[in-house]
Amino acid sequence: MNTKAFAKVNLALDILGTRDDGYHEMDMVNAPAELYDELEITPAAEDSITCDTFRLPANSTLHKAVTLMREQGGLKGHYAIHLIKHIPDQAGLGGGSADAAALLKALNEIESLGLGTEELDAIGFQIGADVPCCLHGGFTRVKGAGEIVQDLNIDWKIPVVLAQGVKGISTKEAFARFEETKSAPLDIDIVEDAVRKKDIGLLYQTMSNAFEAQAYELMDELVELREDMRDAGLVRVMMTGSGSVLMGFSVDEAVEELSEKYPFVWKGYIG
Repeated sequence: MNTKAFAKVNLALDILGTRDDGYHEMDMVNAPAELYDELEITPAAEDSITCDTFRLPANSTLHKAVTLMREQGGLKGHYAIHLIKHIPDQAGLGGGSADAAALLKALNEIESLGLGTEELDAIGFQIGADVPCCLHGGFTRVKGAGEIVQDLNIDWKIPVVLAQGVKGISTKEAFARFEETKSAPLDIDIVEDAVRKKDIGLLYQTMSNAFEAQAYELMDELVELREDMRDAGLVRVMMTGSGSVLMGFSVDEAVEELSEKYPFVWKGYIG
């Protein structure tokens, strides 16, 4: 089986505090992007997991997905799994989570395990906080540490440009930075309202990311990327997740100059 693992973006992201279990309490409005990794899954005598661009660590999200599906989901067979990467790392696009989500769904289908949404979400959350969101796809409101996912059931495609400079940002680093300089709570309800109304003007005005201000303060190249995206004609530029990908909207203008300067530039749709 060949399957696609779709990236996600955050249209709104707030951090409400730290829980007793060590997770951060979040409130987010997320959307899938048409950008995806590819998974090739073939029955085999023993499990193997490879990638076209780098050697995956033994604790990768794909390794965890296979292990948990065998321990908790009833998986019996063994598989050669090959990952073809298109989603950049340390980008805020949930690449590893998307890969795990796609593999969980594929294995459930291949072996007809009959796992429902709640069961897959529970397994996915043990792999990573973004996995349940990636399992759902579509526009979602996500709370808790990522385990509470509400489908917004909105059919809306929004054109976007995603761009990343040379340096990525680790999620752990981003949370540590936020703890040092906590910001005021954000209004996530109004972002959900903009999505439900398909009001692009309101969305531009209200999108927000609690990680963003600190990232700009510490990374000059992120500020430079933001200004270059604005100069390319993108009227609203914002960081997704913990970074370091920026997303820019209103993409009628040419963005070829961005591709000449930055290693990752992608133009497509979210939603």
